[in-house]
Amino acid sequence: MKVSEEPVTAFLRGSYRLLILALLEHSRMHGYQILKLVERITGHKPKISTFYSILNEMERRGFLSSHVEEDRRIYGLTEKGRRSLNEFRSRVGDGAIRIIDIILKPKPL
Repeated sequence: MKVSEEPVTAFLRGSYRLLILALLEHSRMHGYQILKLVERITGHKPKISTFYSILNEMERRGFLSSHVEEDRRIYGLTEKGRRSLNEFRSRVGDGAIRIIDIILKPKPL
């Protein structure tokens, strides 16, 4: 988290990579489609430059693949990206749900 970054913004930015993997799990999409879905799901509009930097970084690291089709870059999930998403689900999934539940519905521990 950047020193000046608000916790809400830091949480959302930190979720983008996993959300992108999940969105591409069943369908290939161009970058703007992914961006608009992320915006609709989170209620937060990511900076376009930051968002495309994330897509480029994820492709460089082998989580996504892309090709150009009709002047648009189409992204898809690679096998490495699928494994990473499934690993998150199996290792962290229930814990993530508990964390979100505590944040959204404060109750005594």
